Amino acid sequence: MPQHLNRLGYISHAIGKWHLGFFKKEYTPTYRGFTSHYGYWNSHQDYFTHIVQASFSPFEGMDMRWNMTTDWSSVGRYTTRLLTEKAEKLIAEHNTTRPLFLYFAHAASHSGNYENPLQAPEETIEMFKHLGDRNKQTYAAMVWELDQSVGRIVKALKKRNMLDNTIIVFVSDNGAATEGLHKNTGSNWPLKGEKTTPWEGALRTVACIWTRNLFKKNRVLNNLMHLSDWLPTLYAAAGGDVVELGNIDGINQWNYLNENTSEPRDEILQNIDDINGYSAFRFHEYKYVNGTTFLGYLDYWVGKETNNLAYNISAVLKSEVTTTLSEPLNEDIIIRLRNQAKITCNKSKDRRQCDARKSPCLFNIREDPCETNNIIAKNNKIVNEIERKLRGYRRTMIPPGNKRTESIANPKNYNNTWVNWVDYNKHNENFVPI
Repeated sequence: MPQHLNRLGYISHAIGKWHLGFFKKEYTPTYRGFTSHYGYWNSHQDYFTHIVQASFSPFEGMDMRWNMTTDWSSVGRYTTRLLTEKAEKLIAEHNTTRPLFLYFAHAASHSGNYENPLQAPEETIEMFKHLGDRNKQTYAAMVWELDQSVGRIVKALKKRNMLDNTIIVFVSDNGAATEGLHKNTGSNWPLKGEKTTPWEGALRTVACIWTRNLFKKNRVLNNLMHLSDWLPTLYAAAGGDVVELGNIDGINQWNYLNENTSEPRDEILQNIDDINGYSAFRFHEYKYVNGTTFLGYLDYWVGKETNNLAYNISAVLKSEVTTTLSEPLNEDIIIRLRNQAKITCNKSKDRRQCDARKSPCLFNIREDPCETNNIIAKNNKIVNEIERKLRGYRRTMIPPGNKRTESIANPKNYNNTWVNWVDYNKHNENFVPI
């Protein structure tokens, strides 16, 4: 996206998580179109020390940097606050004669390292003592810190008189990890499954878009939209011609978001994973699942909250974002939008079981978003069409680029920091797999 937006005159900056490769410098943010990057290259980190313990190897090392340089001064600073300060400074110093693209990938509320996954400043945790459970207190504190960050960034934009010509997109990349790897007490209830699975609890995420230029506002949309759609959508909103983007997977949804025109997308390839052995595909209201992950260990409904506290509308109305935007927002609007966004599970008594490990399953997601009723037996025509589409996608697939762990990547070799290790060892090809 930054490379394309730069052609339109934008200055592009990245803050926060990268997690898109760094074994060579060419894979890092400032070689991919961003003028600067402050943040980390891995998937997660300790929120105070910024040490990253690798998920599938014994390696660990420091990972907080300004462009290609490790920022040792960050040690002891809480990640969410630190990243927010960098964003505020960047906005304050931005040359407003050129448009700004700011990609801000927060660490929060992703878990940190395994022995101490949930972290927040103690004074923030104290605000949530009424939740009882220490993990839930800390998770709530992490989300609260994220809320404050969003408010501070919106306020910084207003201070520079940039807000009236800004598009803000707030989006999640996947469902919560309630159990298993990187669990954080988050919940996808009442949806089935969680992060890393083919179920709606992993794939259906919330997003919002705000700009003063939206023709129709205060709406909840339930159309199909894939993460890849943001490139052509925002490129079009910035005045670009999406034809210039070439043959891409994403679909321009700007007119739909702006004016509620006809839905531009009717299918999503959710995944074809030949390593774990599953595929998932959405076609209109139907969803097809064949196979699953982790032997079905996470194929259930988890995260139901027993301590249902009342939604604090007053806190929303008094928040930094609401007061800064200065747009009409009241309790009635909030209640209406929340009701429109509420997920209602299948109301019928039909509950045909699905075991995707043994045979494919089919669901009508519009009627059954919680995937409780497998309707594959009566929909052969739909199943055949979806499987035909999957075969077509397989013909153009690129095999996964997974590599075995290399000892030469160990941060211990580089002053206990994560680096683009291939560039450090161009004349040493004797990589030792672990």
